[in-house]
Amino acid sequence: MATIIFADTTLRYCGPDFEKRPLGGTESSVIQCARELARRGHSVTVYSNCDAPVMDHGVSWLPLENATPPGTCDLYIACHQPHLFGFVRRPRRRAVWVLWPVSQLKHYKKIWRMWLHRPVPILISDYQAQTYSSFLPPTGPKIVLPHGLPADVRGHKPLPEAPPRRAIFASNPQRNLRRLVEIWAQSILPRVPDAVLDVYGVNDIKSDEDAWQKWEGTVLPPGMSAQVKASVRLHAPLSRAGLITAMRESRVLLYLGHKSEAFCLSVAEAQALGVPAVVAPVTVLPERVKDGVTGFVRANPDAFAKCATDLLTNDNLWRRLHEASLLHQQGITWAEHAKRLESALILQPTSVGSS
Repeated sequence: MATIIFADTTLRYCGPDFEKRPLGGTESSVIQCARELARRGHSVTVYSNCDAPVMDHGVSWLPLENATPPGTCDLYIACHQPHLFGFVRRPRRRAVWVLWPVSQLKHYKKIWRMWLHRPVPILISDYQAQTYSSFLPPTGPKIVLPHGLPADVRGHKPLPEAPPRRAIFASNPQRNLRRLVEIWAQSILPRVPDAVLDVYGVNDIKSDEDAWQKWEGTVLPPGMSAQVKASVRLHAPLSRAGLITAMRESRVLLYLGHKSEAFCLSVAEAQALGVPAVVAPVTVLPERVKDGVTGFVRANPDAFAKCATDLLTNDNLWRRLHEASLLHQQGITWAEHAKRLESALILQPTSVGSS
C-alpha cells in the first residue's frame, strides 16, 4: 500500500459532489482517479477547496486552505498548478497532472517551479506530448495517460431508431458557442428548418430566465431571427443522468473546440454514448473523433455545416457512425487508468522526478 496525496485548487468541491451536482472535467477526474486508487488498497488523501473534512469512497478529503501538509508520502500529485509543487516537501515521488494545455507550464512566472521541483508530468493526450516545450526540464519517457471514462457512459447498446433532428453542444458556452450558432444560423438551419440545437453547460442560467435576452451579444450572436432563437435552446444545468439521456437523444454533437482543451471529456463521453460528432481540428479534438468513422473533423465552416446537415438528415449515415462510436470509442475505465498510474509512478524506481 502506498500513501498518495493530491492537491487541487481548481474549484470548491469534494468527493461526494460527483453524485450531487455537475462538475468540470478536472474535478470529476480527480474524484474518480482518487476513488480507484483507494479501491486498489492505497491510502489516498485529496487537499482541495472543500468546506470541511469528509471521507468518500475510501478517500480522505481535507480543506487545502490553512492546511498543515504532511512532510512526505509515496506519491504526491499536484493538479497542474505550479504553486502546489512544494505543498508536500519531501515526497518519494512528485508528479504534476497536466490537466490543461501544457504550454501554461512554461509561463515565465511558473517555469522556475518546474525546474526547482522537476515533477514527473502526467499528460492526458498525444497533443500535450507533441507540444511539450523543450524549455521545460527533461523528464525521460513521457507518461501519456488518457482520462478514464465512467461506467455510466460505457457499454450502451445501439439505439433502435435514429433520434429526432437534434444537435447538442455540451461544453462551456465561452468555448466558441457564439461562432457555432452563427454557422448554425447561416448554413445548417436553412437546410434543416426543423432542427434544434440544445445547449448544455450553462451553469449560471435559471430555468425561468430568457437565455437569449441574457446572453445575446456575448456568448450568443446578436441580430438573430426569431426562427434561429427558437431553434437554439439553452438549458439550465441537468444532473449527470439527465445529461446522458439528452446526449443519447441527440443525433450529433457539434463543437468548434477551444485552445484551452487538453482532453475534452464532453466529446469523449458523447462518442462513448454513440453520439456522432462534428468538430474542428483544434488542439486535442482530432484525437477524440475518428474522422469519417465516428464523426467528422472539419476546419472549413461550409464543410463543417455540410457534415452536420448530413448527420441530421441521413439516417443511414447516422446509423453507421453511431454504431462505430459505440464500437471504437469506449476509452479506458478509471480502474484501468489507476492501474496504469500505479505501474508508472508507484511500482517503478524513483530516480526520475523525485526530490
